[in-house]
Formats: sequence, structure tokens, C-alpha cells
Amino acid sequence: EDWDDYFDGEWEAPMIPNPKFKGEWKAKMIPNPDYKGVWAPKKIANPDYKADDKLYLYEDIATVAIDWWQVKAGSIVDNLLVSDSFDDAKAAFDAYKPKLEAEKKKKADE
Repeated sequence: EDWDDYFDGEWEAPMIPNPKFKGEWKAKMIPNPDYKGVWAPKKIANPDYKADDKLYLYEDIATVAIDWWQVKAGSIVDNLLVSDSFDDAKAAFDAYKPKLEAEKKKKADE
């Protein structure tokens, strides 16, 4: 009760020697006669496997998958364009721009 951290420093409990202390505890290792080393899966040949160095090349992609992780509530995605043509993307944006401006104005008014 008369200890003052400012004058006396931080209080530490006194260390009392323990004659029974034998060091850090560690689990005993017992021998395992059936141990065969680190486990590794068996490698079985696949007779249907055929090496294909052009596996990643697609002539026509008909599906797009998007994994959307919404971090902030209120995120809205209402228009999505996937294209390989810059001109088509620019035309789509120019057509969408008036709607975007109206949405920004409405949000600012709220």
C-alpha cells in the first residue's frame, strides 16, 4: 500500500528458490518400433493421364466466375461488362455514364 511506482519502480514478486524444480517440462519420448518415418502418400500411376501443354488455352469462354468478398456494407454491383474490345467497353461506359451521374447526385442529396 505504500509502494509508489514512480519512486520505487514497478513491483516484482520476490523469487523464492524451489529445490524441486528440474527445468522446463518436456513430454517424454518413448520408442515406437512401428515408426516408418514421415508419412508420404503413395504415388500410383494414372493410366488415363495425358500431358497437355496447351491445357490453359481456350478458343471460346462462355462462363465468367467472380468471387465477390464484400468488406463494406452497401457495395452495389449492378452492371458488369466483360469484353476484349476497348471500343465496346468505352461505348458501354458512355451509355452508362448518365445513370452513374444521377446516382452520385442522389447520394450527395441524402
